[in-house]
Amino acid sequence: MSMQSIIQLAGRWIVFDNDTVTLSTTRPRVEQPAWLFCEFEGGVSSVVSLEGSPAHAVALIEKRLRADGMIDGDGKILIHKSRTMGAGYQSLFTAVPLDVWQQTFAWAEAQPDHCLLVPITSLMWNAIKSGEGLIVQNGRQFSVLALRKHDIIHRSSMAYSEDATDLAMTVGALAGQVADDLARNNEDGSETMVFQWCPLLMPQPLPGESTSSETLAEIFSANTGCQVRQVPTRTYRDNDGGTWLSAIDWVRSRSSTRIAVNPLPSRAAHLAEWALPLASCASLVFAIALGALGARWALAAGEADDRAALINQQIVQLEQQTQALAGDMRLPQGFDAALGFIEKAKGLSTGMDPVSGLQLIQEAAQDEVRILRLRVEQPADAAGQAATNPPADSRTLRVDGMVDIDRGTPGMQVAHFVERLRRQGFNPVPLDPQSGGGTRTSNGGIFSYLLSRTPSSAVEPTP
Repeated sequence: MSMQSIIQLAGRWIVFDNDTVTLSTTRPRVEQPAWLFCEFEGGVSSVVSLEGSPAHAVALIEKRLRADGMIDGDGKILIHKSRTMGAGYQSLFTAVPLDVWQQTFAWAEAQPDHCLLVPITSLMWNAIKSGEGLIVQNGRQFSVLALRKHDIIHRSSMAYSEDATDLAMTVGALAGQVADDLARNNEDGSETMVFQWCPLLMPQPLPGESTSSETLAEIFSANTGCQVRQVPTRTYRDNDGGTWLSAIDWVRSRSSTRIAVNPLPSRAAHLAEWALPLASCASLVFAIALGALGARWALAAGEADDRAALINQQIVQLEQQTQALAGDMRLPQGFDAALGFIEKAKGLSTGMDPVSGLQLIQEAAQDEVRILRLRVEQPADAAGQAATNPPADSRTLRVDGMVDIDRGTPGMQVAHFVERLRRQGFNPVPLDPQSGGGTRTSNGGIFSYLLSRTPSSAVEPTP
């Protein structure tokens, strides 16, 4: 936001606008935001050391100024800065006649646009840091402010006229006072100072001549022993064609709404207007980002809808195929009977086979015993009756035989027979030939065994 710059010093109003400058003795009317840098005619700026709380600085300063005869009527005390020094504090202030303050303040607030009122002393404080000083020149008036680690130095002086001799004499005397202030509490000279020379408005010299500010800065440097640098200046033209040099751009760069003495609402309104373009740009960028994000979300939502529609279509197709295959999935007639036949055949192939079992039993007999009978035994149910449709692998063989007394080792025929059965993979259990009891042989040499297959054996016919 472009702002106009106005300086009010020594009864003159200096208005800077682009490359032109206007000097007037009456208050101007500004039509755009402006900075007003003023010294307040009849005001007194200084530094005072006080004790107690800085909250009482205004009352104590006014009391001391009245006691010294510096002010007579009502006044406005502006505290630019209070800094603690040991058990007390130092305050940089400006005492302004109340009528001058009210008129200047009312004029600034009555402008159609923002007009920020900045005292020159506040600007000087804001432009330096510890170890630096600033000299402000406006015509024949000079103000010096220096900041040290434990001290604040402020001096001001006005020449009798704008004649070069009077200006040099005034700067020399002012530099001597500053030199005495710098020498105080700095006997070893360890704390050095660097000053800047800021001309608010001065005539432009002829080609080949040095500016008055450069000459005066050399005098100040020679009397204080401190380095003095010139701040950047620009050339301005007035309505009469005259050319002037001013450091108003540098002054404006060191100002801020924080040091303005306008009410808080006025300063807040200025900041809001200053930030409005930035906020507009940020809002535009944010809106573009939201639009791009919304478009991306819309595209993603469209893709998701398309994928959902495709999945739904596939589901419908799968349901149709399932319904079409429902008829083919029904079991054919007679499937249960065929399944029972297959299971029975499987049981016969894995269970007890009487034919192959007979061959194995005949091999185990080896003419020592005679096989009288071989039959398949059905397992009994819980009531003791033979099961109707038992699993094929649960059937057992019952073998009834008789000892051939003329063959084999007498008394060992049955034992050898049983041993050979076990080697064939049978598990022989003795039965009573008549009642199925546990006696292995009868008196007539007749015996009975219940044969079952061991889990690890398989019934394979002997070739």
